[in-house]
Amino acid sequence: MELSWLYATFLLSIRLTPVFFMTPLLALSGVPGVVKALLALALSACMVSASAPLLPLPDSLWRLFAQVMSELIVGGLLGFGVQALFACLALAGRMIDTQMGFGLAGVIDPMTRQSAALSGMVLELLALAYLYALNAHHLLLQTFAELLQWWPLGQSLSWQGLRFAVAQFGVVFSLGVTLAAPVMLALFVLDVGIALMSRSMPQFNAFILSMPVKVLTGLLLLIALLPNLSAFFARWLQALLHYWAQLAGA
Repeated sequence: MELSWLYATFLLSIRLTPVFFMTPLLALSGVPGVVKALLALALSACMVSASAPLLPLPDSLWRLFAQVMSELIVGGLLGFGVQALFACLALAGRMIDTQMGFGLAGVIDPMTRQSAALSGMVLELLALAYLYALNAHHLLLQTFAELLQWWPLGQSLSWQGLRFAVAQFGVVFSLGVTLAAPVMLALFVLDVGIALMSRSMPQFNAFILSMPVKVLTGLLLLIALLPNLSAFFARWLQALLHYWAQLAGA
């Protein structure tokens, strides 16, 4: 009984560890890798004790290897869903910055410790604030625990799950474009207007004068979009839950 519990905890920790290492929810505070691994192990023990059915011990090394690799791939696919959500915000921020003239500017993202777009970093921080304000991180953990009933430990992965992971790229791209579209469209119309003015008045220095106008317009549009971000983040979070449900049903 104890060996079966330990084995189930071991498999679940392998599933949880990629999620904890790939999620930006813990990257913001610079949580060390050892702490993430221990947190995944502790949560695995709690989930197995609460709801997960115990597994019989593998009868061969090949079966052990197959179950470990299956759980590792499952954890990677689940963690990819979280990482993809924040990638769509980075994509939207990069498109907005390019249109505003901030394409060459960048800051160090505290979540990835890499150079990131200014608007993308702001959107990611707002998304984190939204998740923590609504206790959505608790919802993610609860959903992850429920996945144990839909996707039991040791269950082999089908190719259908990989197809859903590939399809998630399209969902991420569409969400990113949807978020950036209002700002990009308004700045494109502004570019057309400045181009027509430059065409009719050759002495008009369009490039120098248009930059502060585009920056000011872009910032005002972003401020105007803030009240509607909660509705977008609701769809954004629903995309992750839907993706996890698709994987569980694969």
